[in-house]
Amino acid sequence: MVDLILVNGLPGSGKTTLANGLARLLDAPLIAKDAIKEAVADVVVAAPGMALGMAAGEMMWTLAAAMSGTVVLESWWFRPRDLRFVQAGLRRCSPTSVIEVWCDVPSHVAKSRFAARQRHRIHDDQRKLADAWPRWEVEAEPLGVGPVARIDTRSPVNLADASNQIANARM
Repeated sequence: MVDLILVNGLPGSGKTTLANGLARLLDAPLIAKDAIKEAVADVVVAAPGMALGMAAGEMMWTLAAAMSGTVVLESWWFRPRDLRFVQAGLRRCSPTSVIEVWCDVPSHVAKSRFAARQRHRIHDDQRKLADAWPRWEVEAEPLGVGPVARIDTRSPVNLADASNQIANARM
């Protein structure tokens, strides 16, 4: 049986940093959609980003379904776009428990971080910043597929405190 921790939030909200820290603290595997997408993009250079994103998402859920114990999954799941995919993934995994960790940060802070970072070419971040950000910052919210632990990620997170918040949200 698998217990899932979904780390979600706006791009630039601190998901990757928090997910890595939680996975280390909990001695749990981390499945990060962007890491999968980037690895495949380096091998299949001509693949379109949207197709790679969908394939990476499918791989996340396939891997999680094959695991047991606690597994941390990390991605930007935009509820209006991604809820049905997450629900399908959860059905595939049949988790014993699922908790969503929402990286809670003001949208202007996330936007500034997102604009400043350098990432793999496959993400096309500058286009997303121009085209998608206005909608994301208004409509970003947790998926609501289980209890939600809102973690303030404006500054470095105390992982022990975050772990306690997650445990309390499960109750």
